[in-house]
Amino acid sequence: MSTLRYVTLAMVLVMTLASCSRKATPVPIEGLELRKDEIRKFEIKVPKNWFVQQRRGDLVLAISSKAHSSRFLSFGKGKGGAKIELRAFPLDSATTIDSLVKRSKLEFEDNLDRYERSVATLGGKPAQKLAVKFDQEDGEYRSEIYFAENDSVVTIVTLAAFGNTFGEYEKEFAEVLSSVKLAQRPVVAAPTPSGPAAPEPPSDTLRNYNAPDFTIQIPQNFQGTKGQASGLSSMSFAGSRLDCTIQVDVFDAKDQKNLDKIIEQNKGKYGGGSATATSLSGVKAYYFTYNPAANIQSRAYFMVKGDRMVRVTMNWFKPEQSVYLPIFEKCLATFKLK
Repeated sequence: MSTLRYVTLAMVLVMTLASCSRKATPVPIEGLELRKDEIRKFEIKVPKNWFVQQRRGDLVLAISSKAHSSRFLSFGKGKGGAKIELRAFPLDSATTIDSLVKRSKLEFEDNLDRYERSVATLGGKPAQKLAVKFDQEDGEYRSEIYFAENDSVVTIVTLAAFGNTFGEYEKEFAEVLSSVKLAQRPVVAAPTPSGPAAPEPPSDTLRNYNAPDFTIQIPQNFQGTKGQASGLSSMSFAGSRLDCTIQVDVFDAKDQKNLDKIIEQNKGKYGGGSATATSLSGVKAYYFTYNPAANIQSRAYFMVKGDRMVRVTMNWFKPEQSVYLPIFEKCLATFKLK
């Protein structure tokens, strides 16, 4: 049996032949509210009843439900899910609008670029638009990403939905786009007290988490939720930042127990780079380093024990790597497979 069933990532999307007539149940939008940023002065409307996260100076993220958040990082198996996201990136010698467009594209295992690139308008300024759609088990995934520059800052707005539900949101998505005010260079030296609270960093105090297939210690302020990946079990651990997570997926490995072969077969799905040898739970393991989205760094660890193959995926916000990675590595050192 091919190990393709083991891995479904945002960087490596397996195209299926399932009919696009399949459709998930969309989470309705019960009105929109305007979110403003006091540092870069951007604005965007988001659904009142969705799970919303805001970080001063660079992010507003609305997910149809918190349970759907991990799916936009792993592109794993699940039912539906939609998001609205605004990110602000200041331009410098290493960051240009073209580099941001390139980094925002998902990579497919056949190396074909399925994106349509066109011109658009965002916040009253000329913009570039990336659009893509492809089938998943619960129906079509579709996204539109808009890029516009103002005052040497690029504002990126992403609208996306799984389960062939994008069309259900088109009216509201149009209102969201028309509400956008582009980011600009900071006009204040520090966050104002009235602004939204920043996400809480991971606690350096760990607590035990006991799952049916494994045990691990996670930050005291993280919670575990059932993940959306095919296999024997899947658990995702996250705090107040939705793009900084640890996910553990356990799969049936009766048909392929050779870890070296699994790594070789999956190398192309992680950018083609070599895997790094390590150990996990006292067992031989390898990990790939990759980038599933702009400014997100990830590692995917693989190990085989008995009839089970385990993948542990860590995702963190790259500008805050010094905050998250040491704690995540500390958590990983406590992982034990039952």
